[in-house]
Amino acid sequence: MKKENKRLIALRKELIKGVLKIKNSYLNGHPEKRLANNANFSFDFIEGESLLMQLDMEGIACSTGSACSSFKLEPSHVLLATGIKPEQAHGSLRISLGRFTTKKDIKKVLKVLPKIVQKIRDISPYK
Repeated sequence: MKKENKRLIALRKELIKGVLKIKNSYLNGHPEKRLANNANFSFDFIEGESLLMQLDMEGIACSTGSACSSFKLEPSHVLLATGIKPEQAHGSLRISLGRFTTKKDIKKVLKVLPKIVQKIRDISPYK
């Protein structure tokens, strides 16, 4: 279990570092004091559901909001409690890693996510 936790933390760090290269992207929560298998991001000028659909079309399964509110349409109360704005909470993306997540999976996310974010921002009414 310790070995797997260490592996997931390394993958999570790579994921966080790569996603934060996207302009106007933010990590929700502490960079280290979090579950090994979880990263939650917000993106300005993005609606989370659009992001999920585009990622799903690329074969990437993610969620929006926090695990505590994944079935609700309103912004996550957990994310709001951290101090982020409702529009940022609506543009959030939760990525969970697991036993079968590989470096190749992380690289795929980091390859397609910036393109998808830009595509959505190009047509976004929020900007």
